[in-house]
Amino acid sequence: MIDNAGEILAKRSARPVDAGERSGEILVELRAVWLVLVVLLAAAADGAEAQSIEPGTAPGVPQPREPILSLWEARLVGAATGLALGAALAHRPEAPIPAMRPLRGADAILTGSAVALYLSAGLLDRKRPEAAPASPATAAATRNEINGFDRNIRKVAVGHRSLEKRLLLDHLSSSTLMVGLFQPVGMLIATDVPHKWSRDVPVMAEATALTLSVNAFVKHLTHRSRPVAHFCESEHAVIPCPPDTRVSFYSGHTSSAFAAAVAAGTIADFHHLENRKWIWASGLTFATATGVLRVMSDQHYATDVLTGMAAGGLAGWLIPKLHKPDREVSPLAIAPPSAPGVIAAVPVVLLAGRSAALVTVGSVGGGPYVGIHWKW
Repeated sequence: MIDNAGEILAKRSARPVDAGERSGEILVELRAVWLVLVVLLAAAADGAEAQSIEPGTAPGVPQPREPILSLWEARLVGAATGLALGAALAHRPEAPIPAMRPLRGADAILTGSAVALYLSAGLLDRKRPEAAPASPATAAATRNEINGFDRNIRKVAVGHRSLEKRLLLDHLSSSTLMVGLFQPVGMLIATDVPHKWSRDVPVMAEATALTLSVNAFVKHLTHRSRPVAHFCESEHAVIPCPPDTRVSFYSGHTSSAFAAAVAAGTIADFHHLENRKWIWASGLTFATATGVLRVMSDQHYATDVLTGMAAGGLAGWLIPKLHKPDREVSPLAIAPPSAPGVIAAVPVVLLAGRSAALVTVGSVGGGPYVGIHWKW
């Protein structure tokens, strides 16, 4: 039997969906949601980003107090803001939305590489020897390690800001990071995108996970001191000085924020979302604010932030690029085709009227059409 494309599509769409199959799809979607939320929340930790400052006993040295906005409050406010902003910017255009390519073997390789890099970073951290007490000559040489560019930018961005204000800006950088991480999630929740839980969300989670793994490996490979610890003794900011975690290069907050912003904008371009320009603008704005706040809070140097921008932007562009739709989807490919133009219809009666057939000849979509409609 020869049938047209419209009839085939109609038969496929009319196929009843098994209850077990539907529940399996829902379970997979829920697992995907939990997976991306876990990855995004892990991004907020940023490895060893937090700096603990022990209380001092020396008189006359101001001790930092907890700012009005705590770290967890800042993260929760940022996550809620990101979800609301993403949902507000999500508008489906009139044109059909093409689905991204499914996850394949390349994704398994990238995920395995990310896990290997993250585990390798932990091994490097364990093998790192304890730092010996620095002599005056060694301390002077260490101060000279900082290049002039980082010194000048830090002088302008940090200045004589108090420790309380630096800690507040540190919390605000975590808030802007969460806005950038959760904005794509809110965008996909409010947008009717095909296969969004099985393709789009895992792609963004993969870009973020790869960014964090590479960042953790480089941090423990370079062992660069944070400015808040590097200049503590010379500036007499607090006594005793905070422990030097030596994970300054490069900024994990900034790289994660730019990975999420670029990935969200690239996916919005692939789906031809109506507000994709605003998605790009808002994502890059919060990502840039995150990097600026990392410098102003004295947690990173300018070169740490610039490197994080480049690394995160590259991952946010490359991973979605591997899943770009094969071709542009036209409305004719999604919408049901119009009825064929019938040139001739010949009824055929078989078996003494107990069965009949209608043979039609015509054209559809610019090509010939022959249909046989049986009735038993």
